[in-house]
Parts: sequence; C-alpha cells; structure tokens
Amino acid sequence: MLTKFLGAVGAVLLVVGVVLAVRPVHAGGDACGSVFQPGEGITPMQCDARLSSRGTLAAGFGAGGLALGISALTLTAIRDRRARSTS
Repeated sequence: MLTKFLGAVGAVLLVVGVVLAVRPVHAGGDACGSVFQPGEGITPMQCDARLSSRGTLAAGFGAGGLALGISALTLTAIRDRRARSTS
C-alpha cells in the first residue's frame, strides 16, 4: 500500500513539474516563454526572475517526484527480495 501511495504521489509531482516547466510565464504583461524555451525578442531583465523561480519550482517538483518514484521501486524490490528469501 505504501509503495502505491509513494508511486502515485511521485507521478503527480513529476506531472506538476512538467506542467510548470512547459506553461508560459508572463511578467508585466509580456510573454516570457517557458522554462524550456524563452520567448523571442524579450530582454533578459524583464523575465529573468520569473523564469528562474519557475525553473526552480519545476526542478524541485520533478526531483521530488523522481525521488518518491525511486523510493517506491526500492521498497518494492526489498519486499520482493524478503518474500523470496523467507519462502
């Protein structure tokens, strides 16, 4: 049950990180683009802070989701190994 919960929360966090990275950022009415592809013709000073904070959030959610997913896989492997050794 714990591994399913960890896996589900990890998947949700990964999806949130991807959505935050792909969604466009706006600063002062100007479209700055997304974390992966900054907008054309925008001076760096207008959007740097917004893109940087969005990139940090996206990376944090993505890393958290990945860590939870790896934890779920690790717990599953440990449980399977224990079940095989006791039978």
